[in-house]
Amino acid sequence: MNAGDLKEFEESLWVRLKPLKNDPDARIRSRCAFYKKYGQEDDSASFGYGDSEIAFLTWEKRAVLRPVDGAPPGSPWWNDVNLWFIYLSELGAKAYENGTPVSELPVPSQFWIQFIRQPDPVNWYRAHNSGIISAYLKFSDLAEKESIPEKIFINMVLYRLLFAQSLVEGDFSFPKLGKIMGDPRGRSVQFVTSLDAYYPAHYPMTSEEIREVLGKAHSLSELGVEFLDDVLVEPELTQLYQEAAKWNNQPGLVNLIMNHKPAYPNGERLPNTQKSWMITLLMWLRKMLAKIF
Repeated sequence: MNAGDLKEFEESLWVRLKPLKNDPDARIRSRCAFYKKYGQEDDSASFGYGDSEIAFLTWEKRAVLRPVDGAPPGSPWWNDVNLWFIYLSELGAKAYENGTPVSELPVPSQFWIQFIRQPDPVNWYRAHNSGIISAYLKFSDLAEKESIPEKIFINMVLYRLLFAQSLVEGDFSFPKLGKIMGDPRGRSVQFVTSLDAYYPAHYPMTSEEIREVLGKAHSLSELGVEFLDDVLVEPELTQLYQEAAKWNNQPGLVNLIMNHKPAYPNGERLPNTQKSWMITLLMWLRKMLAKIF
């Protein structure tokens, strides 16, 4: 396939996906169809490797994927990031079916072909997260228009994805447990996306949801979120982004963290979230143990 044919192939696929833009239900149907074909599960009630993605997409439909001109409106950033991600995935699948040379495709689409050929958790995370990172980088201008709490949350979503990937790809203290927790076919992500403290139910966020994202609510469920974000993930953020840039072949990812803090979309450090005394103590203990061991 020459460059002109590839461009025409890509453009025709993008045109076919355009109707999804203002139809969250159609997006979900398209991903369900994709994973029924490539999710590697025979159970009609399961989407296999797509279970966690579709669970998250269902949350997106509830909160952020309404039409941008709707009442209330959805988020332009979330809408375009999700649609670009779907496009890269579908491009990989169609190229696989048509026998398009892998090297001519965008990196995430190459990873999707690798997953289709050899489905396993590592290949799924590389396909999925490479596409998400690509979309983050592509639509940073739209992210600039989001409020500070929304920007903080967008960064949380990214590093939680990378942390989940590290459970199956990187070093983890309890490797067997890590692979179980990180497996996209499991129930962990579906459970997490049902918790308001992890993922707000409204866009824009309500005042209470903003308090939760900024660490000011101090509810029991929020303590669990803070433990994940501040005790488990935050001390490893720089290394996590560096390793994930290699796993996903997305070198631009390292520009999204500055001075050990998330810095999407513009490379500037966002305000710190508040931490309860219990989380502060646990963070201190973790640092002490890291020095000892």
